[in-house]
Amino acid sequence: MIIGYGTTRDTLLLYSSGNNGVTQMAANVPDEVVFGYIMFEGSGVLVTHVSHKISGVQRARGLAHQKTIAAFFSQHDVTVNTSKPSELTPTMLRERTRHLARKSVPMK
Repeated sequence: MIIGYGTTRDTLLLYSSGNNGVTQMAANVPDEVVFGYIMFEGSGVLVTHVSHKISGVQRARGLAHQKTIAAFFSQHDVTVNTSKPSELTPTMLRERTRHLARKSVPMK
């Protein structure tokens, strides 16, 4: 799921949703401030994408709303920040979520 401001200053709108994971999300991230939520290998990942092509004012507004978005998606396990769609890859998400992996312990 990707949400963003569109033409508004402070109202978030649903941009897209889908079932094809991180590849689909990266392909649909626009050059603006957007927030995404994705389940990746069993972990909930909140993505804050602040395009490197936007103004400082837009960047500040997006980052100011990051806490509110994180509270709304309270079940997320990790937050990642990107500035280019190419940064959003399975390898990057795997690296950011690997500390969440739990080793199974045999029962005695």
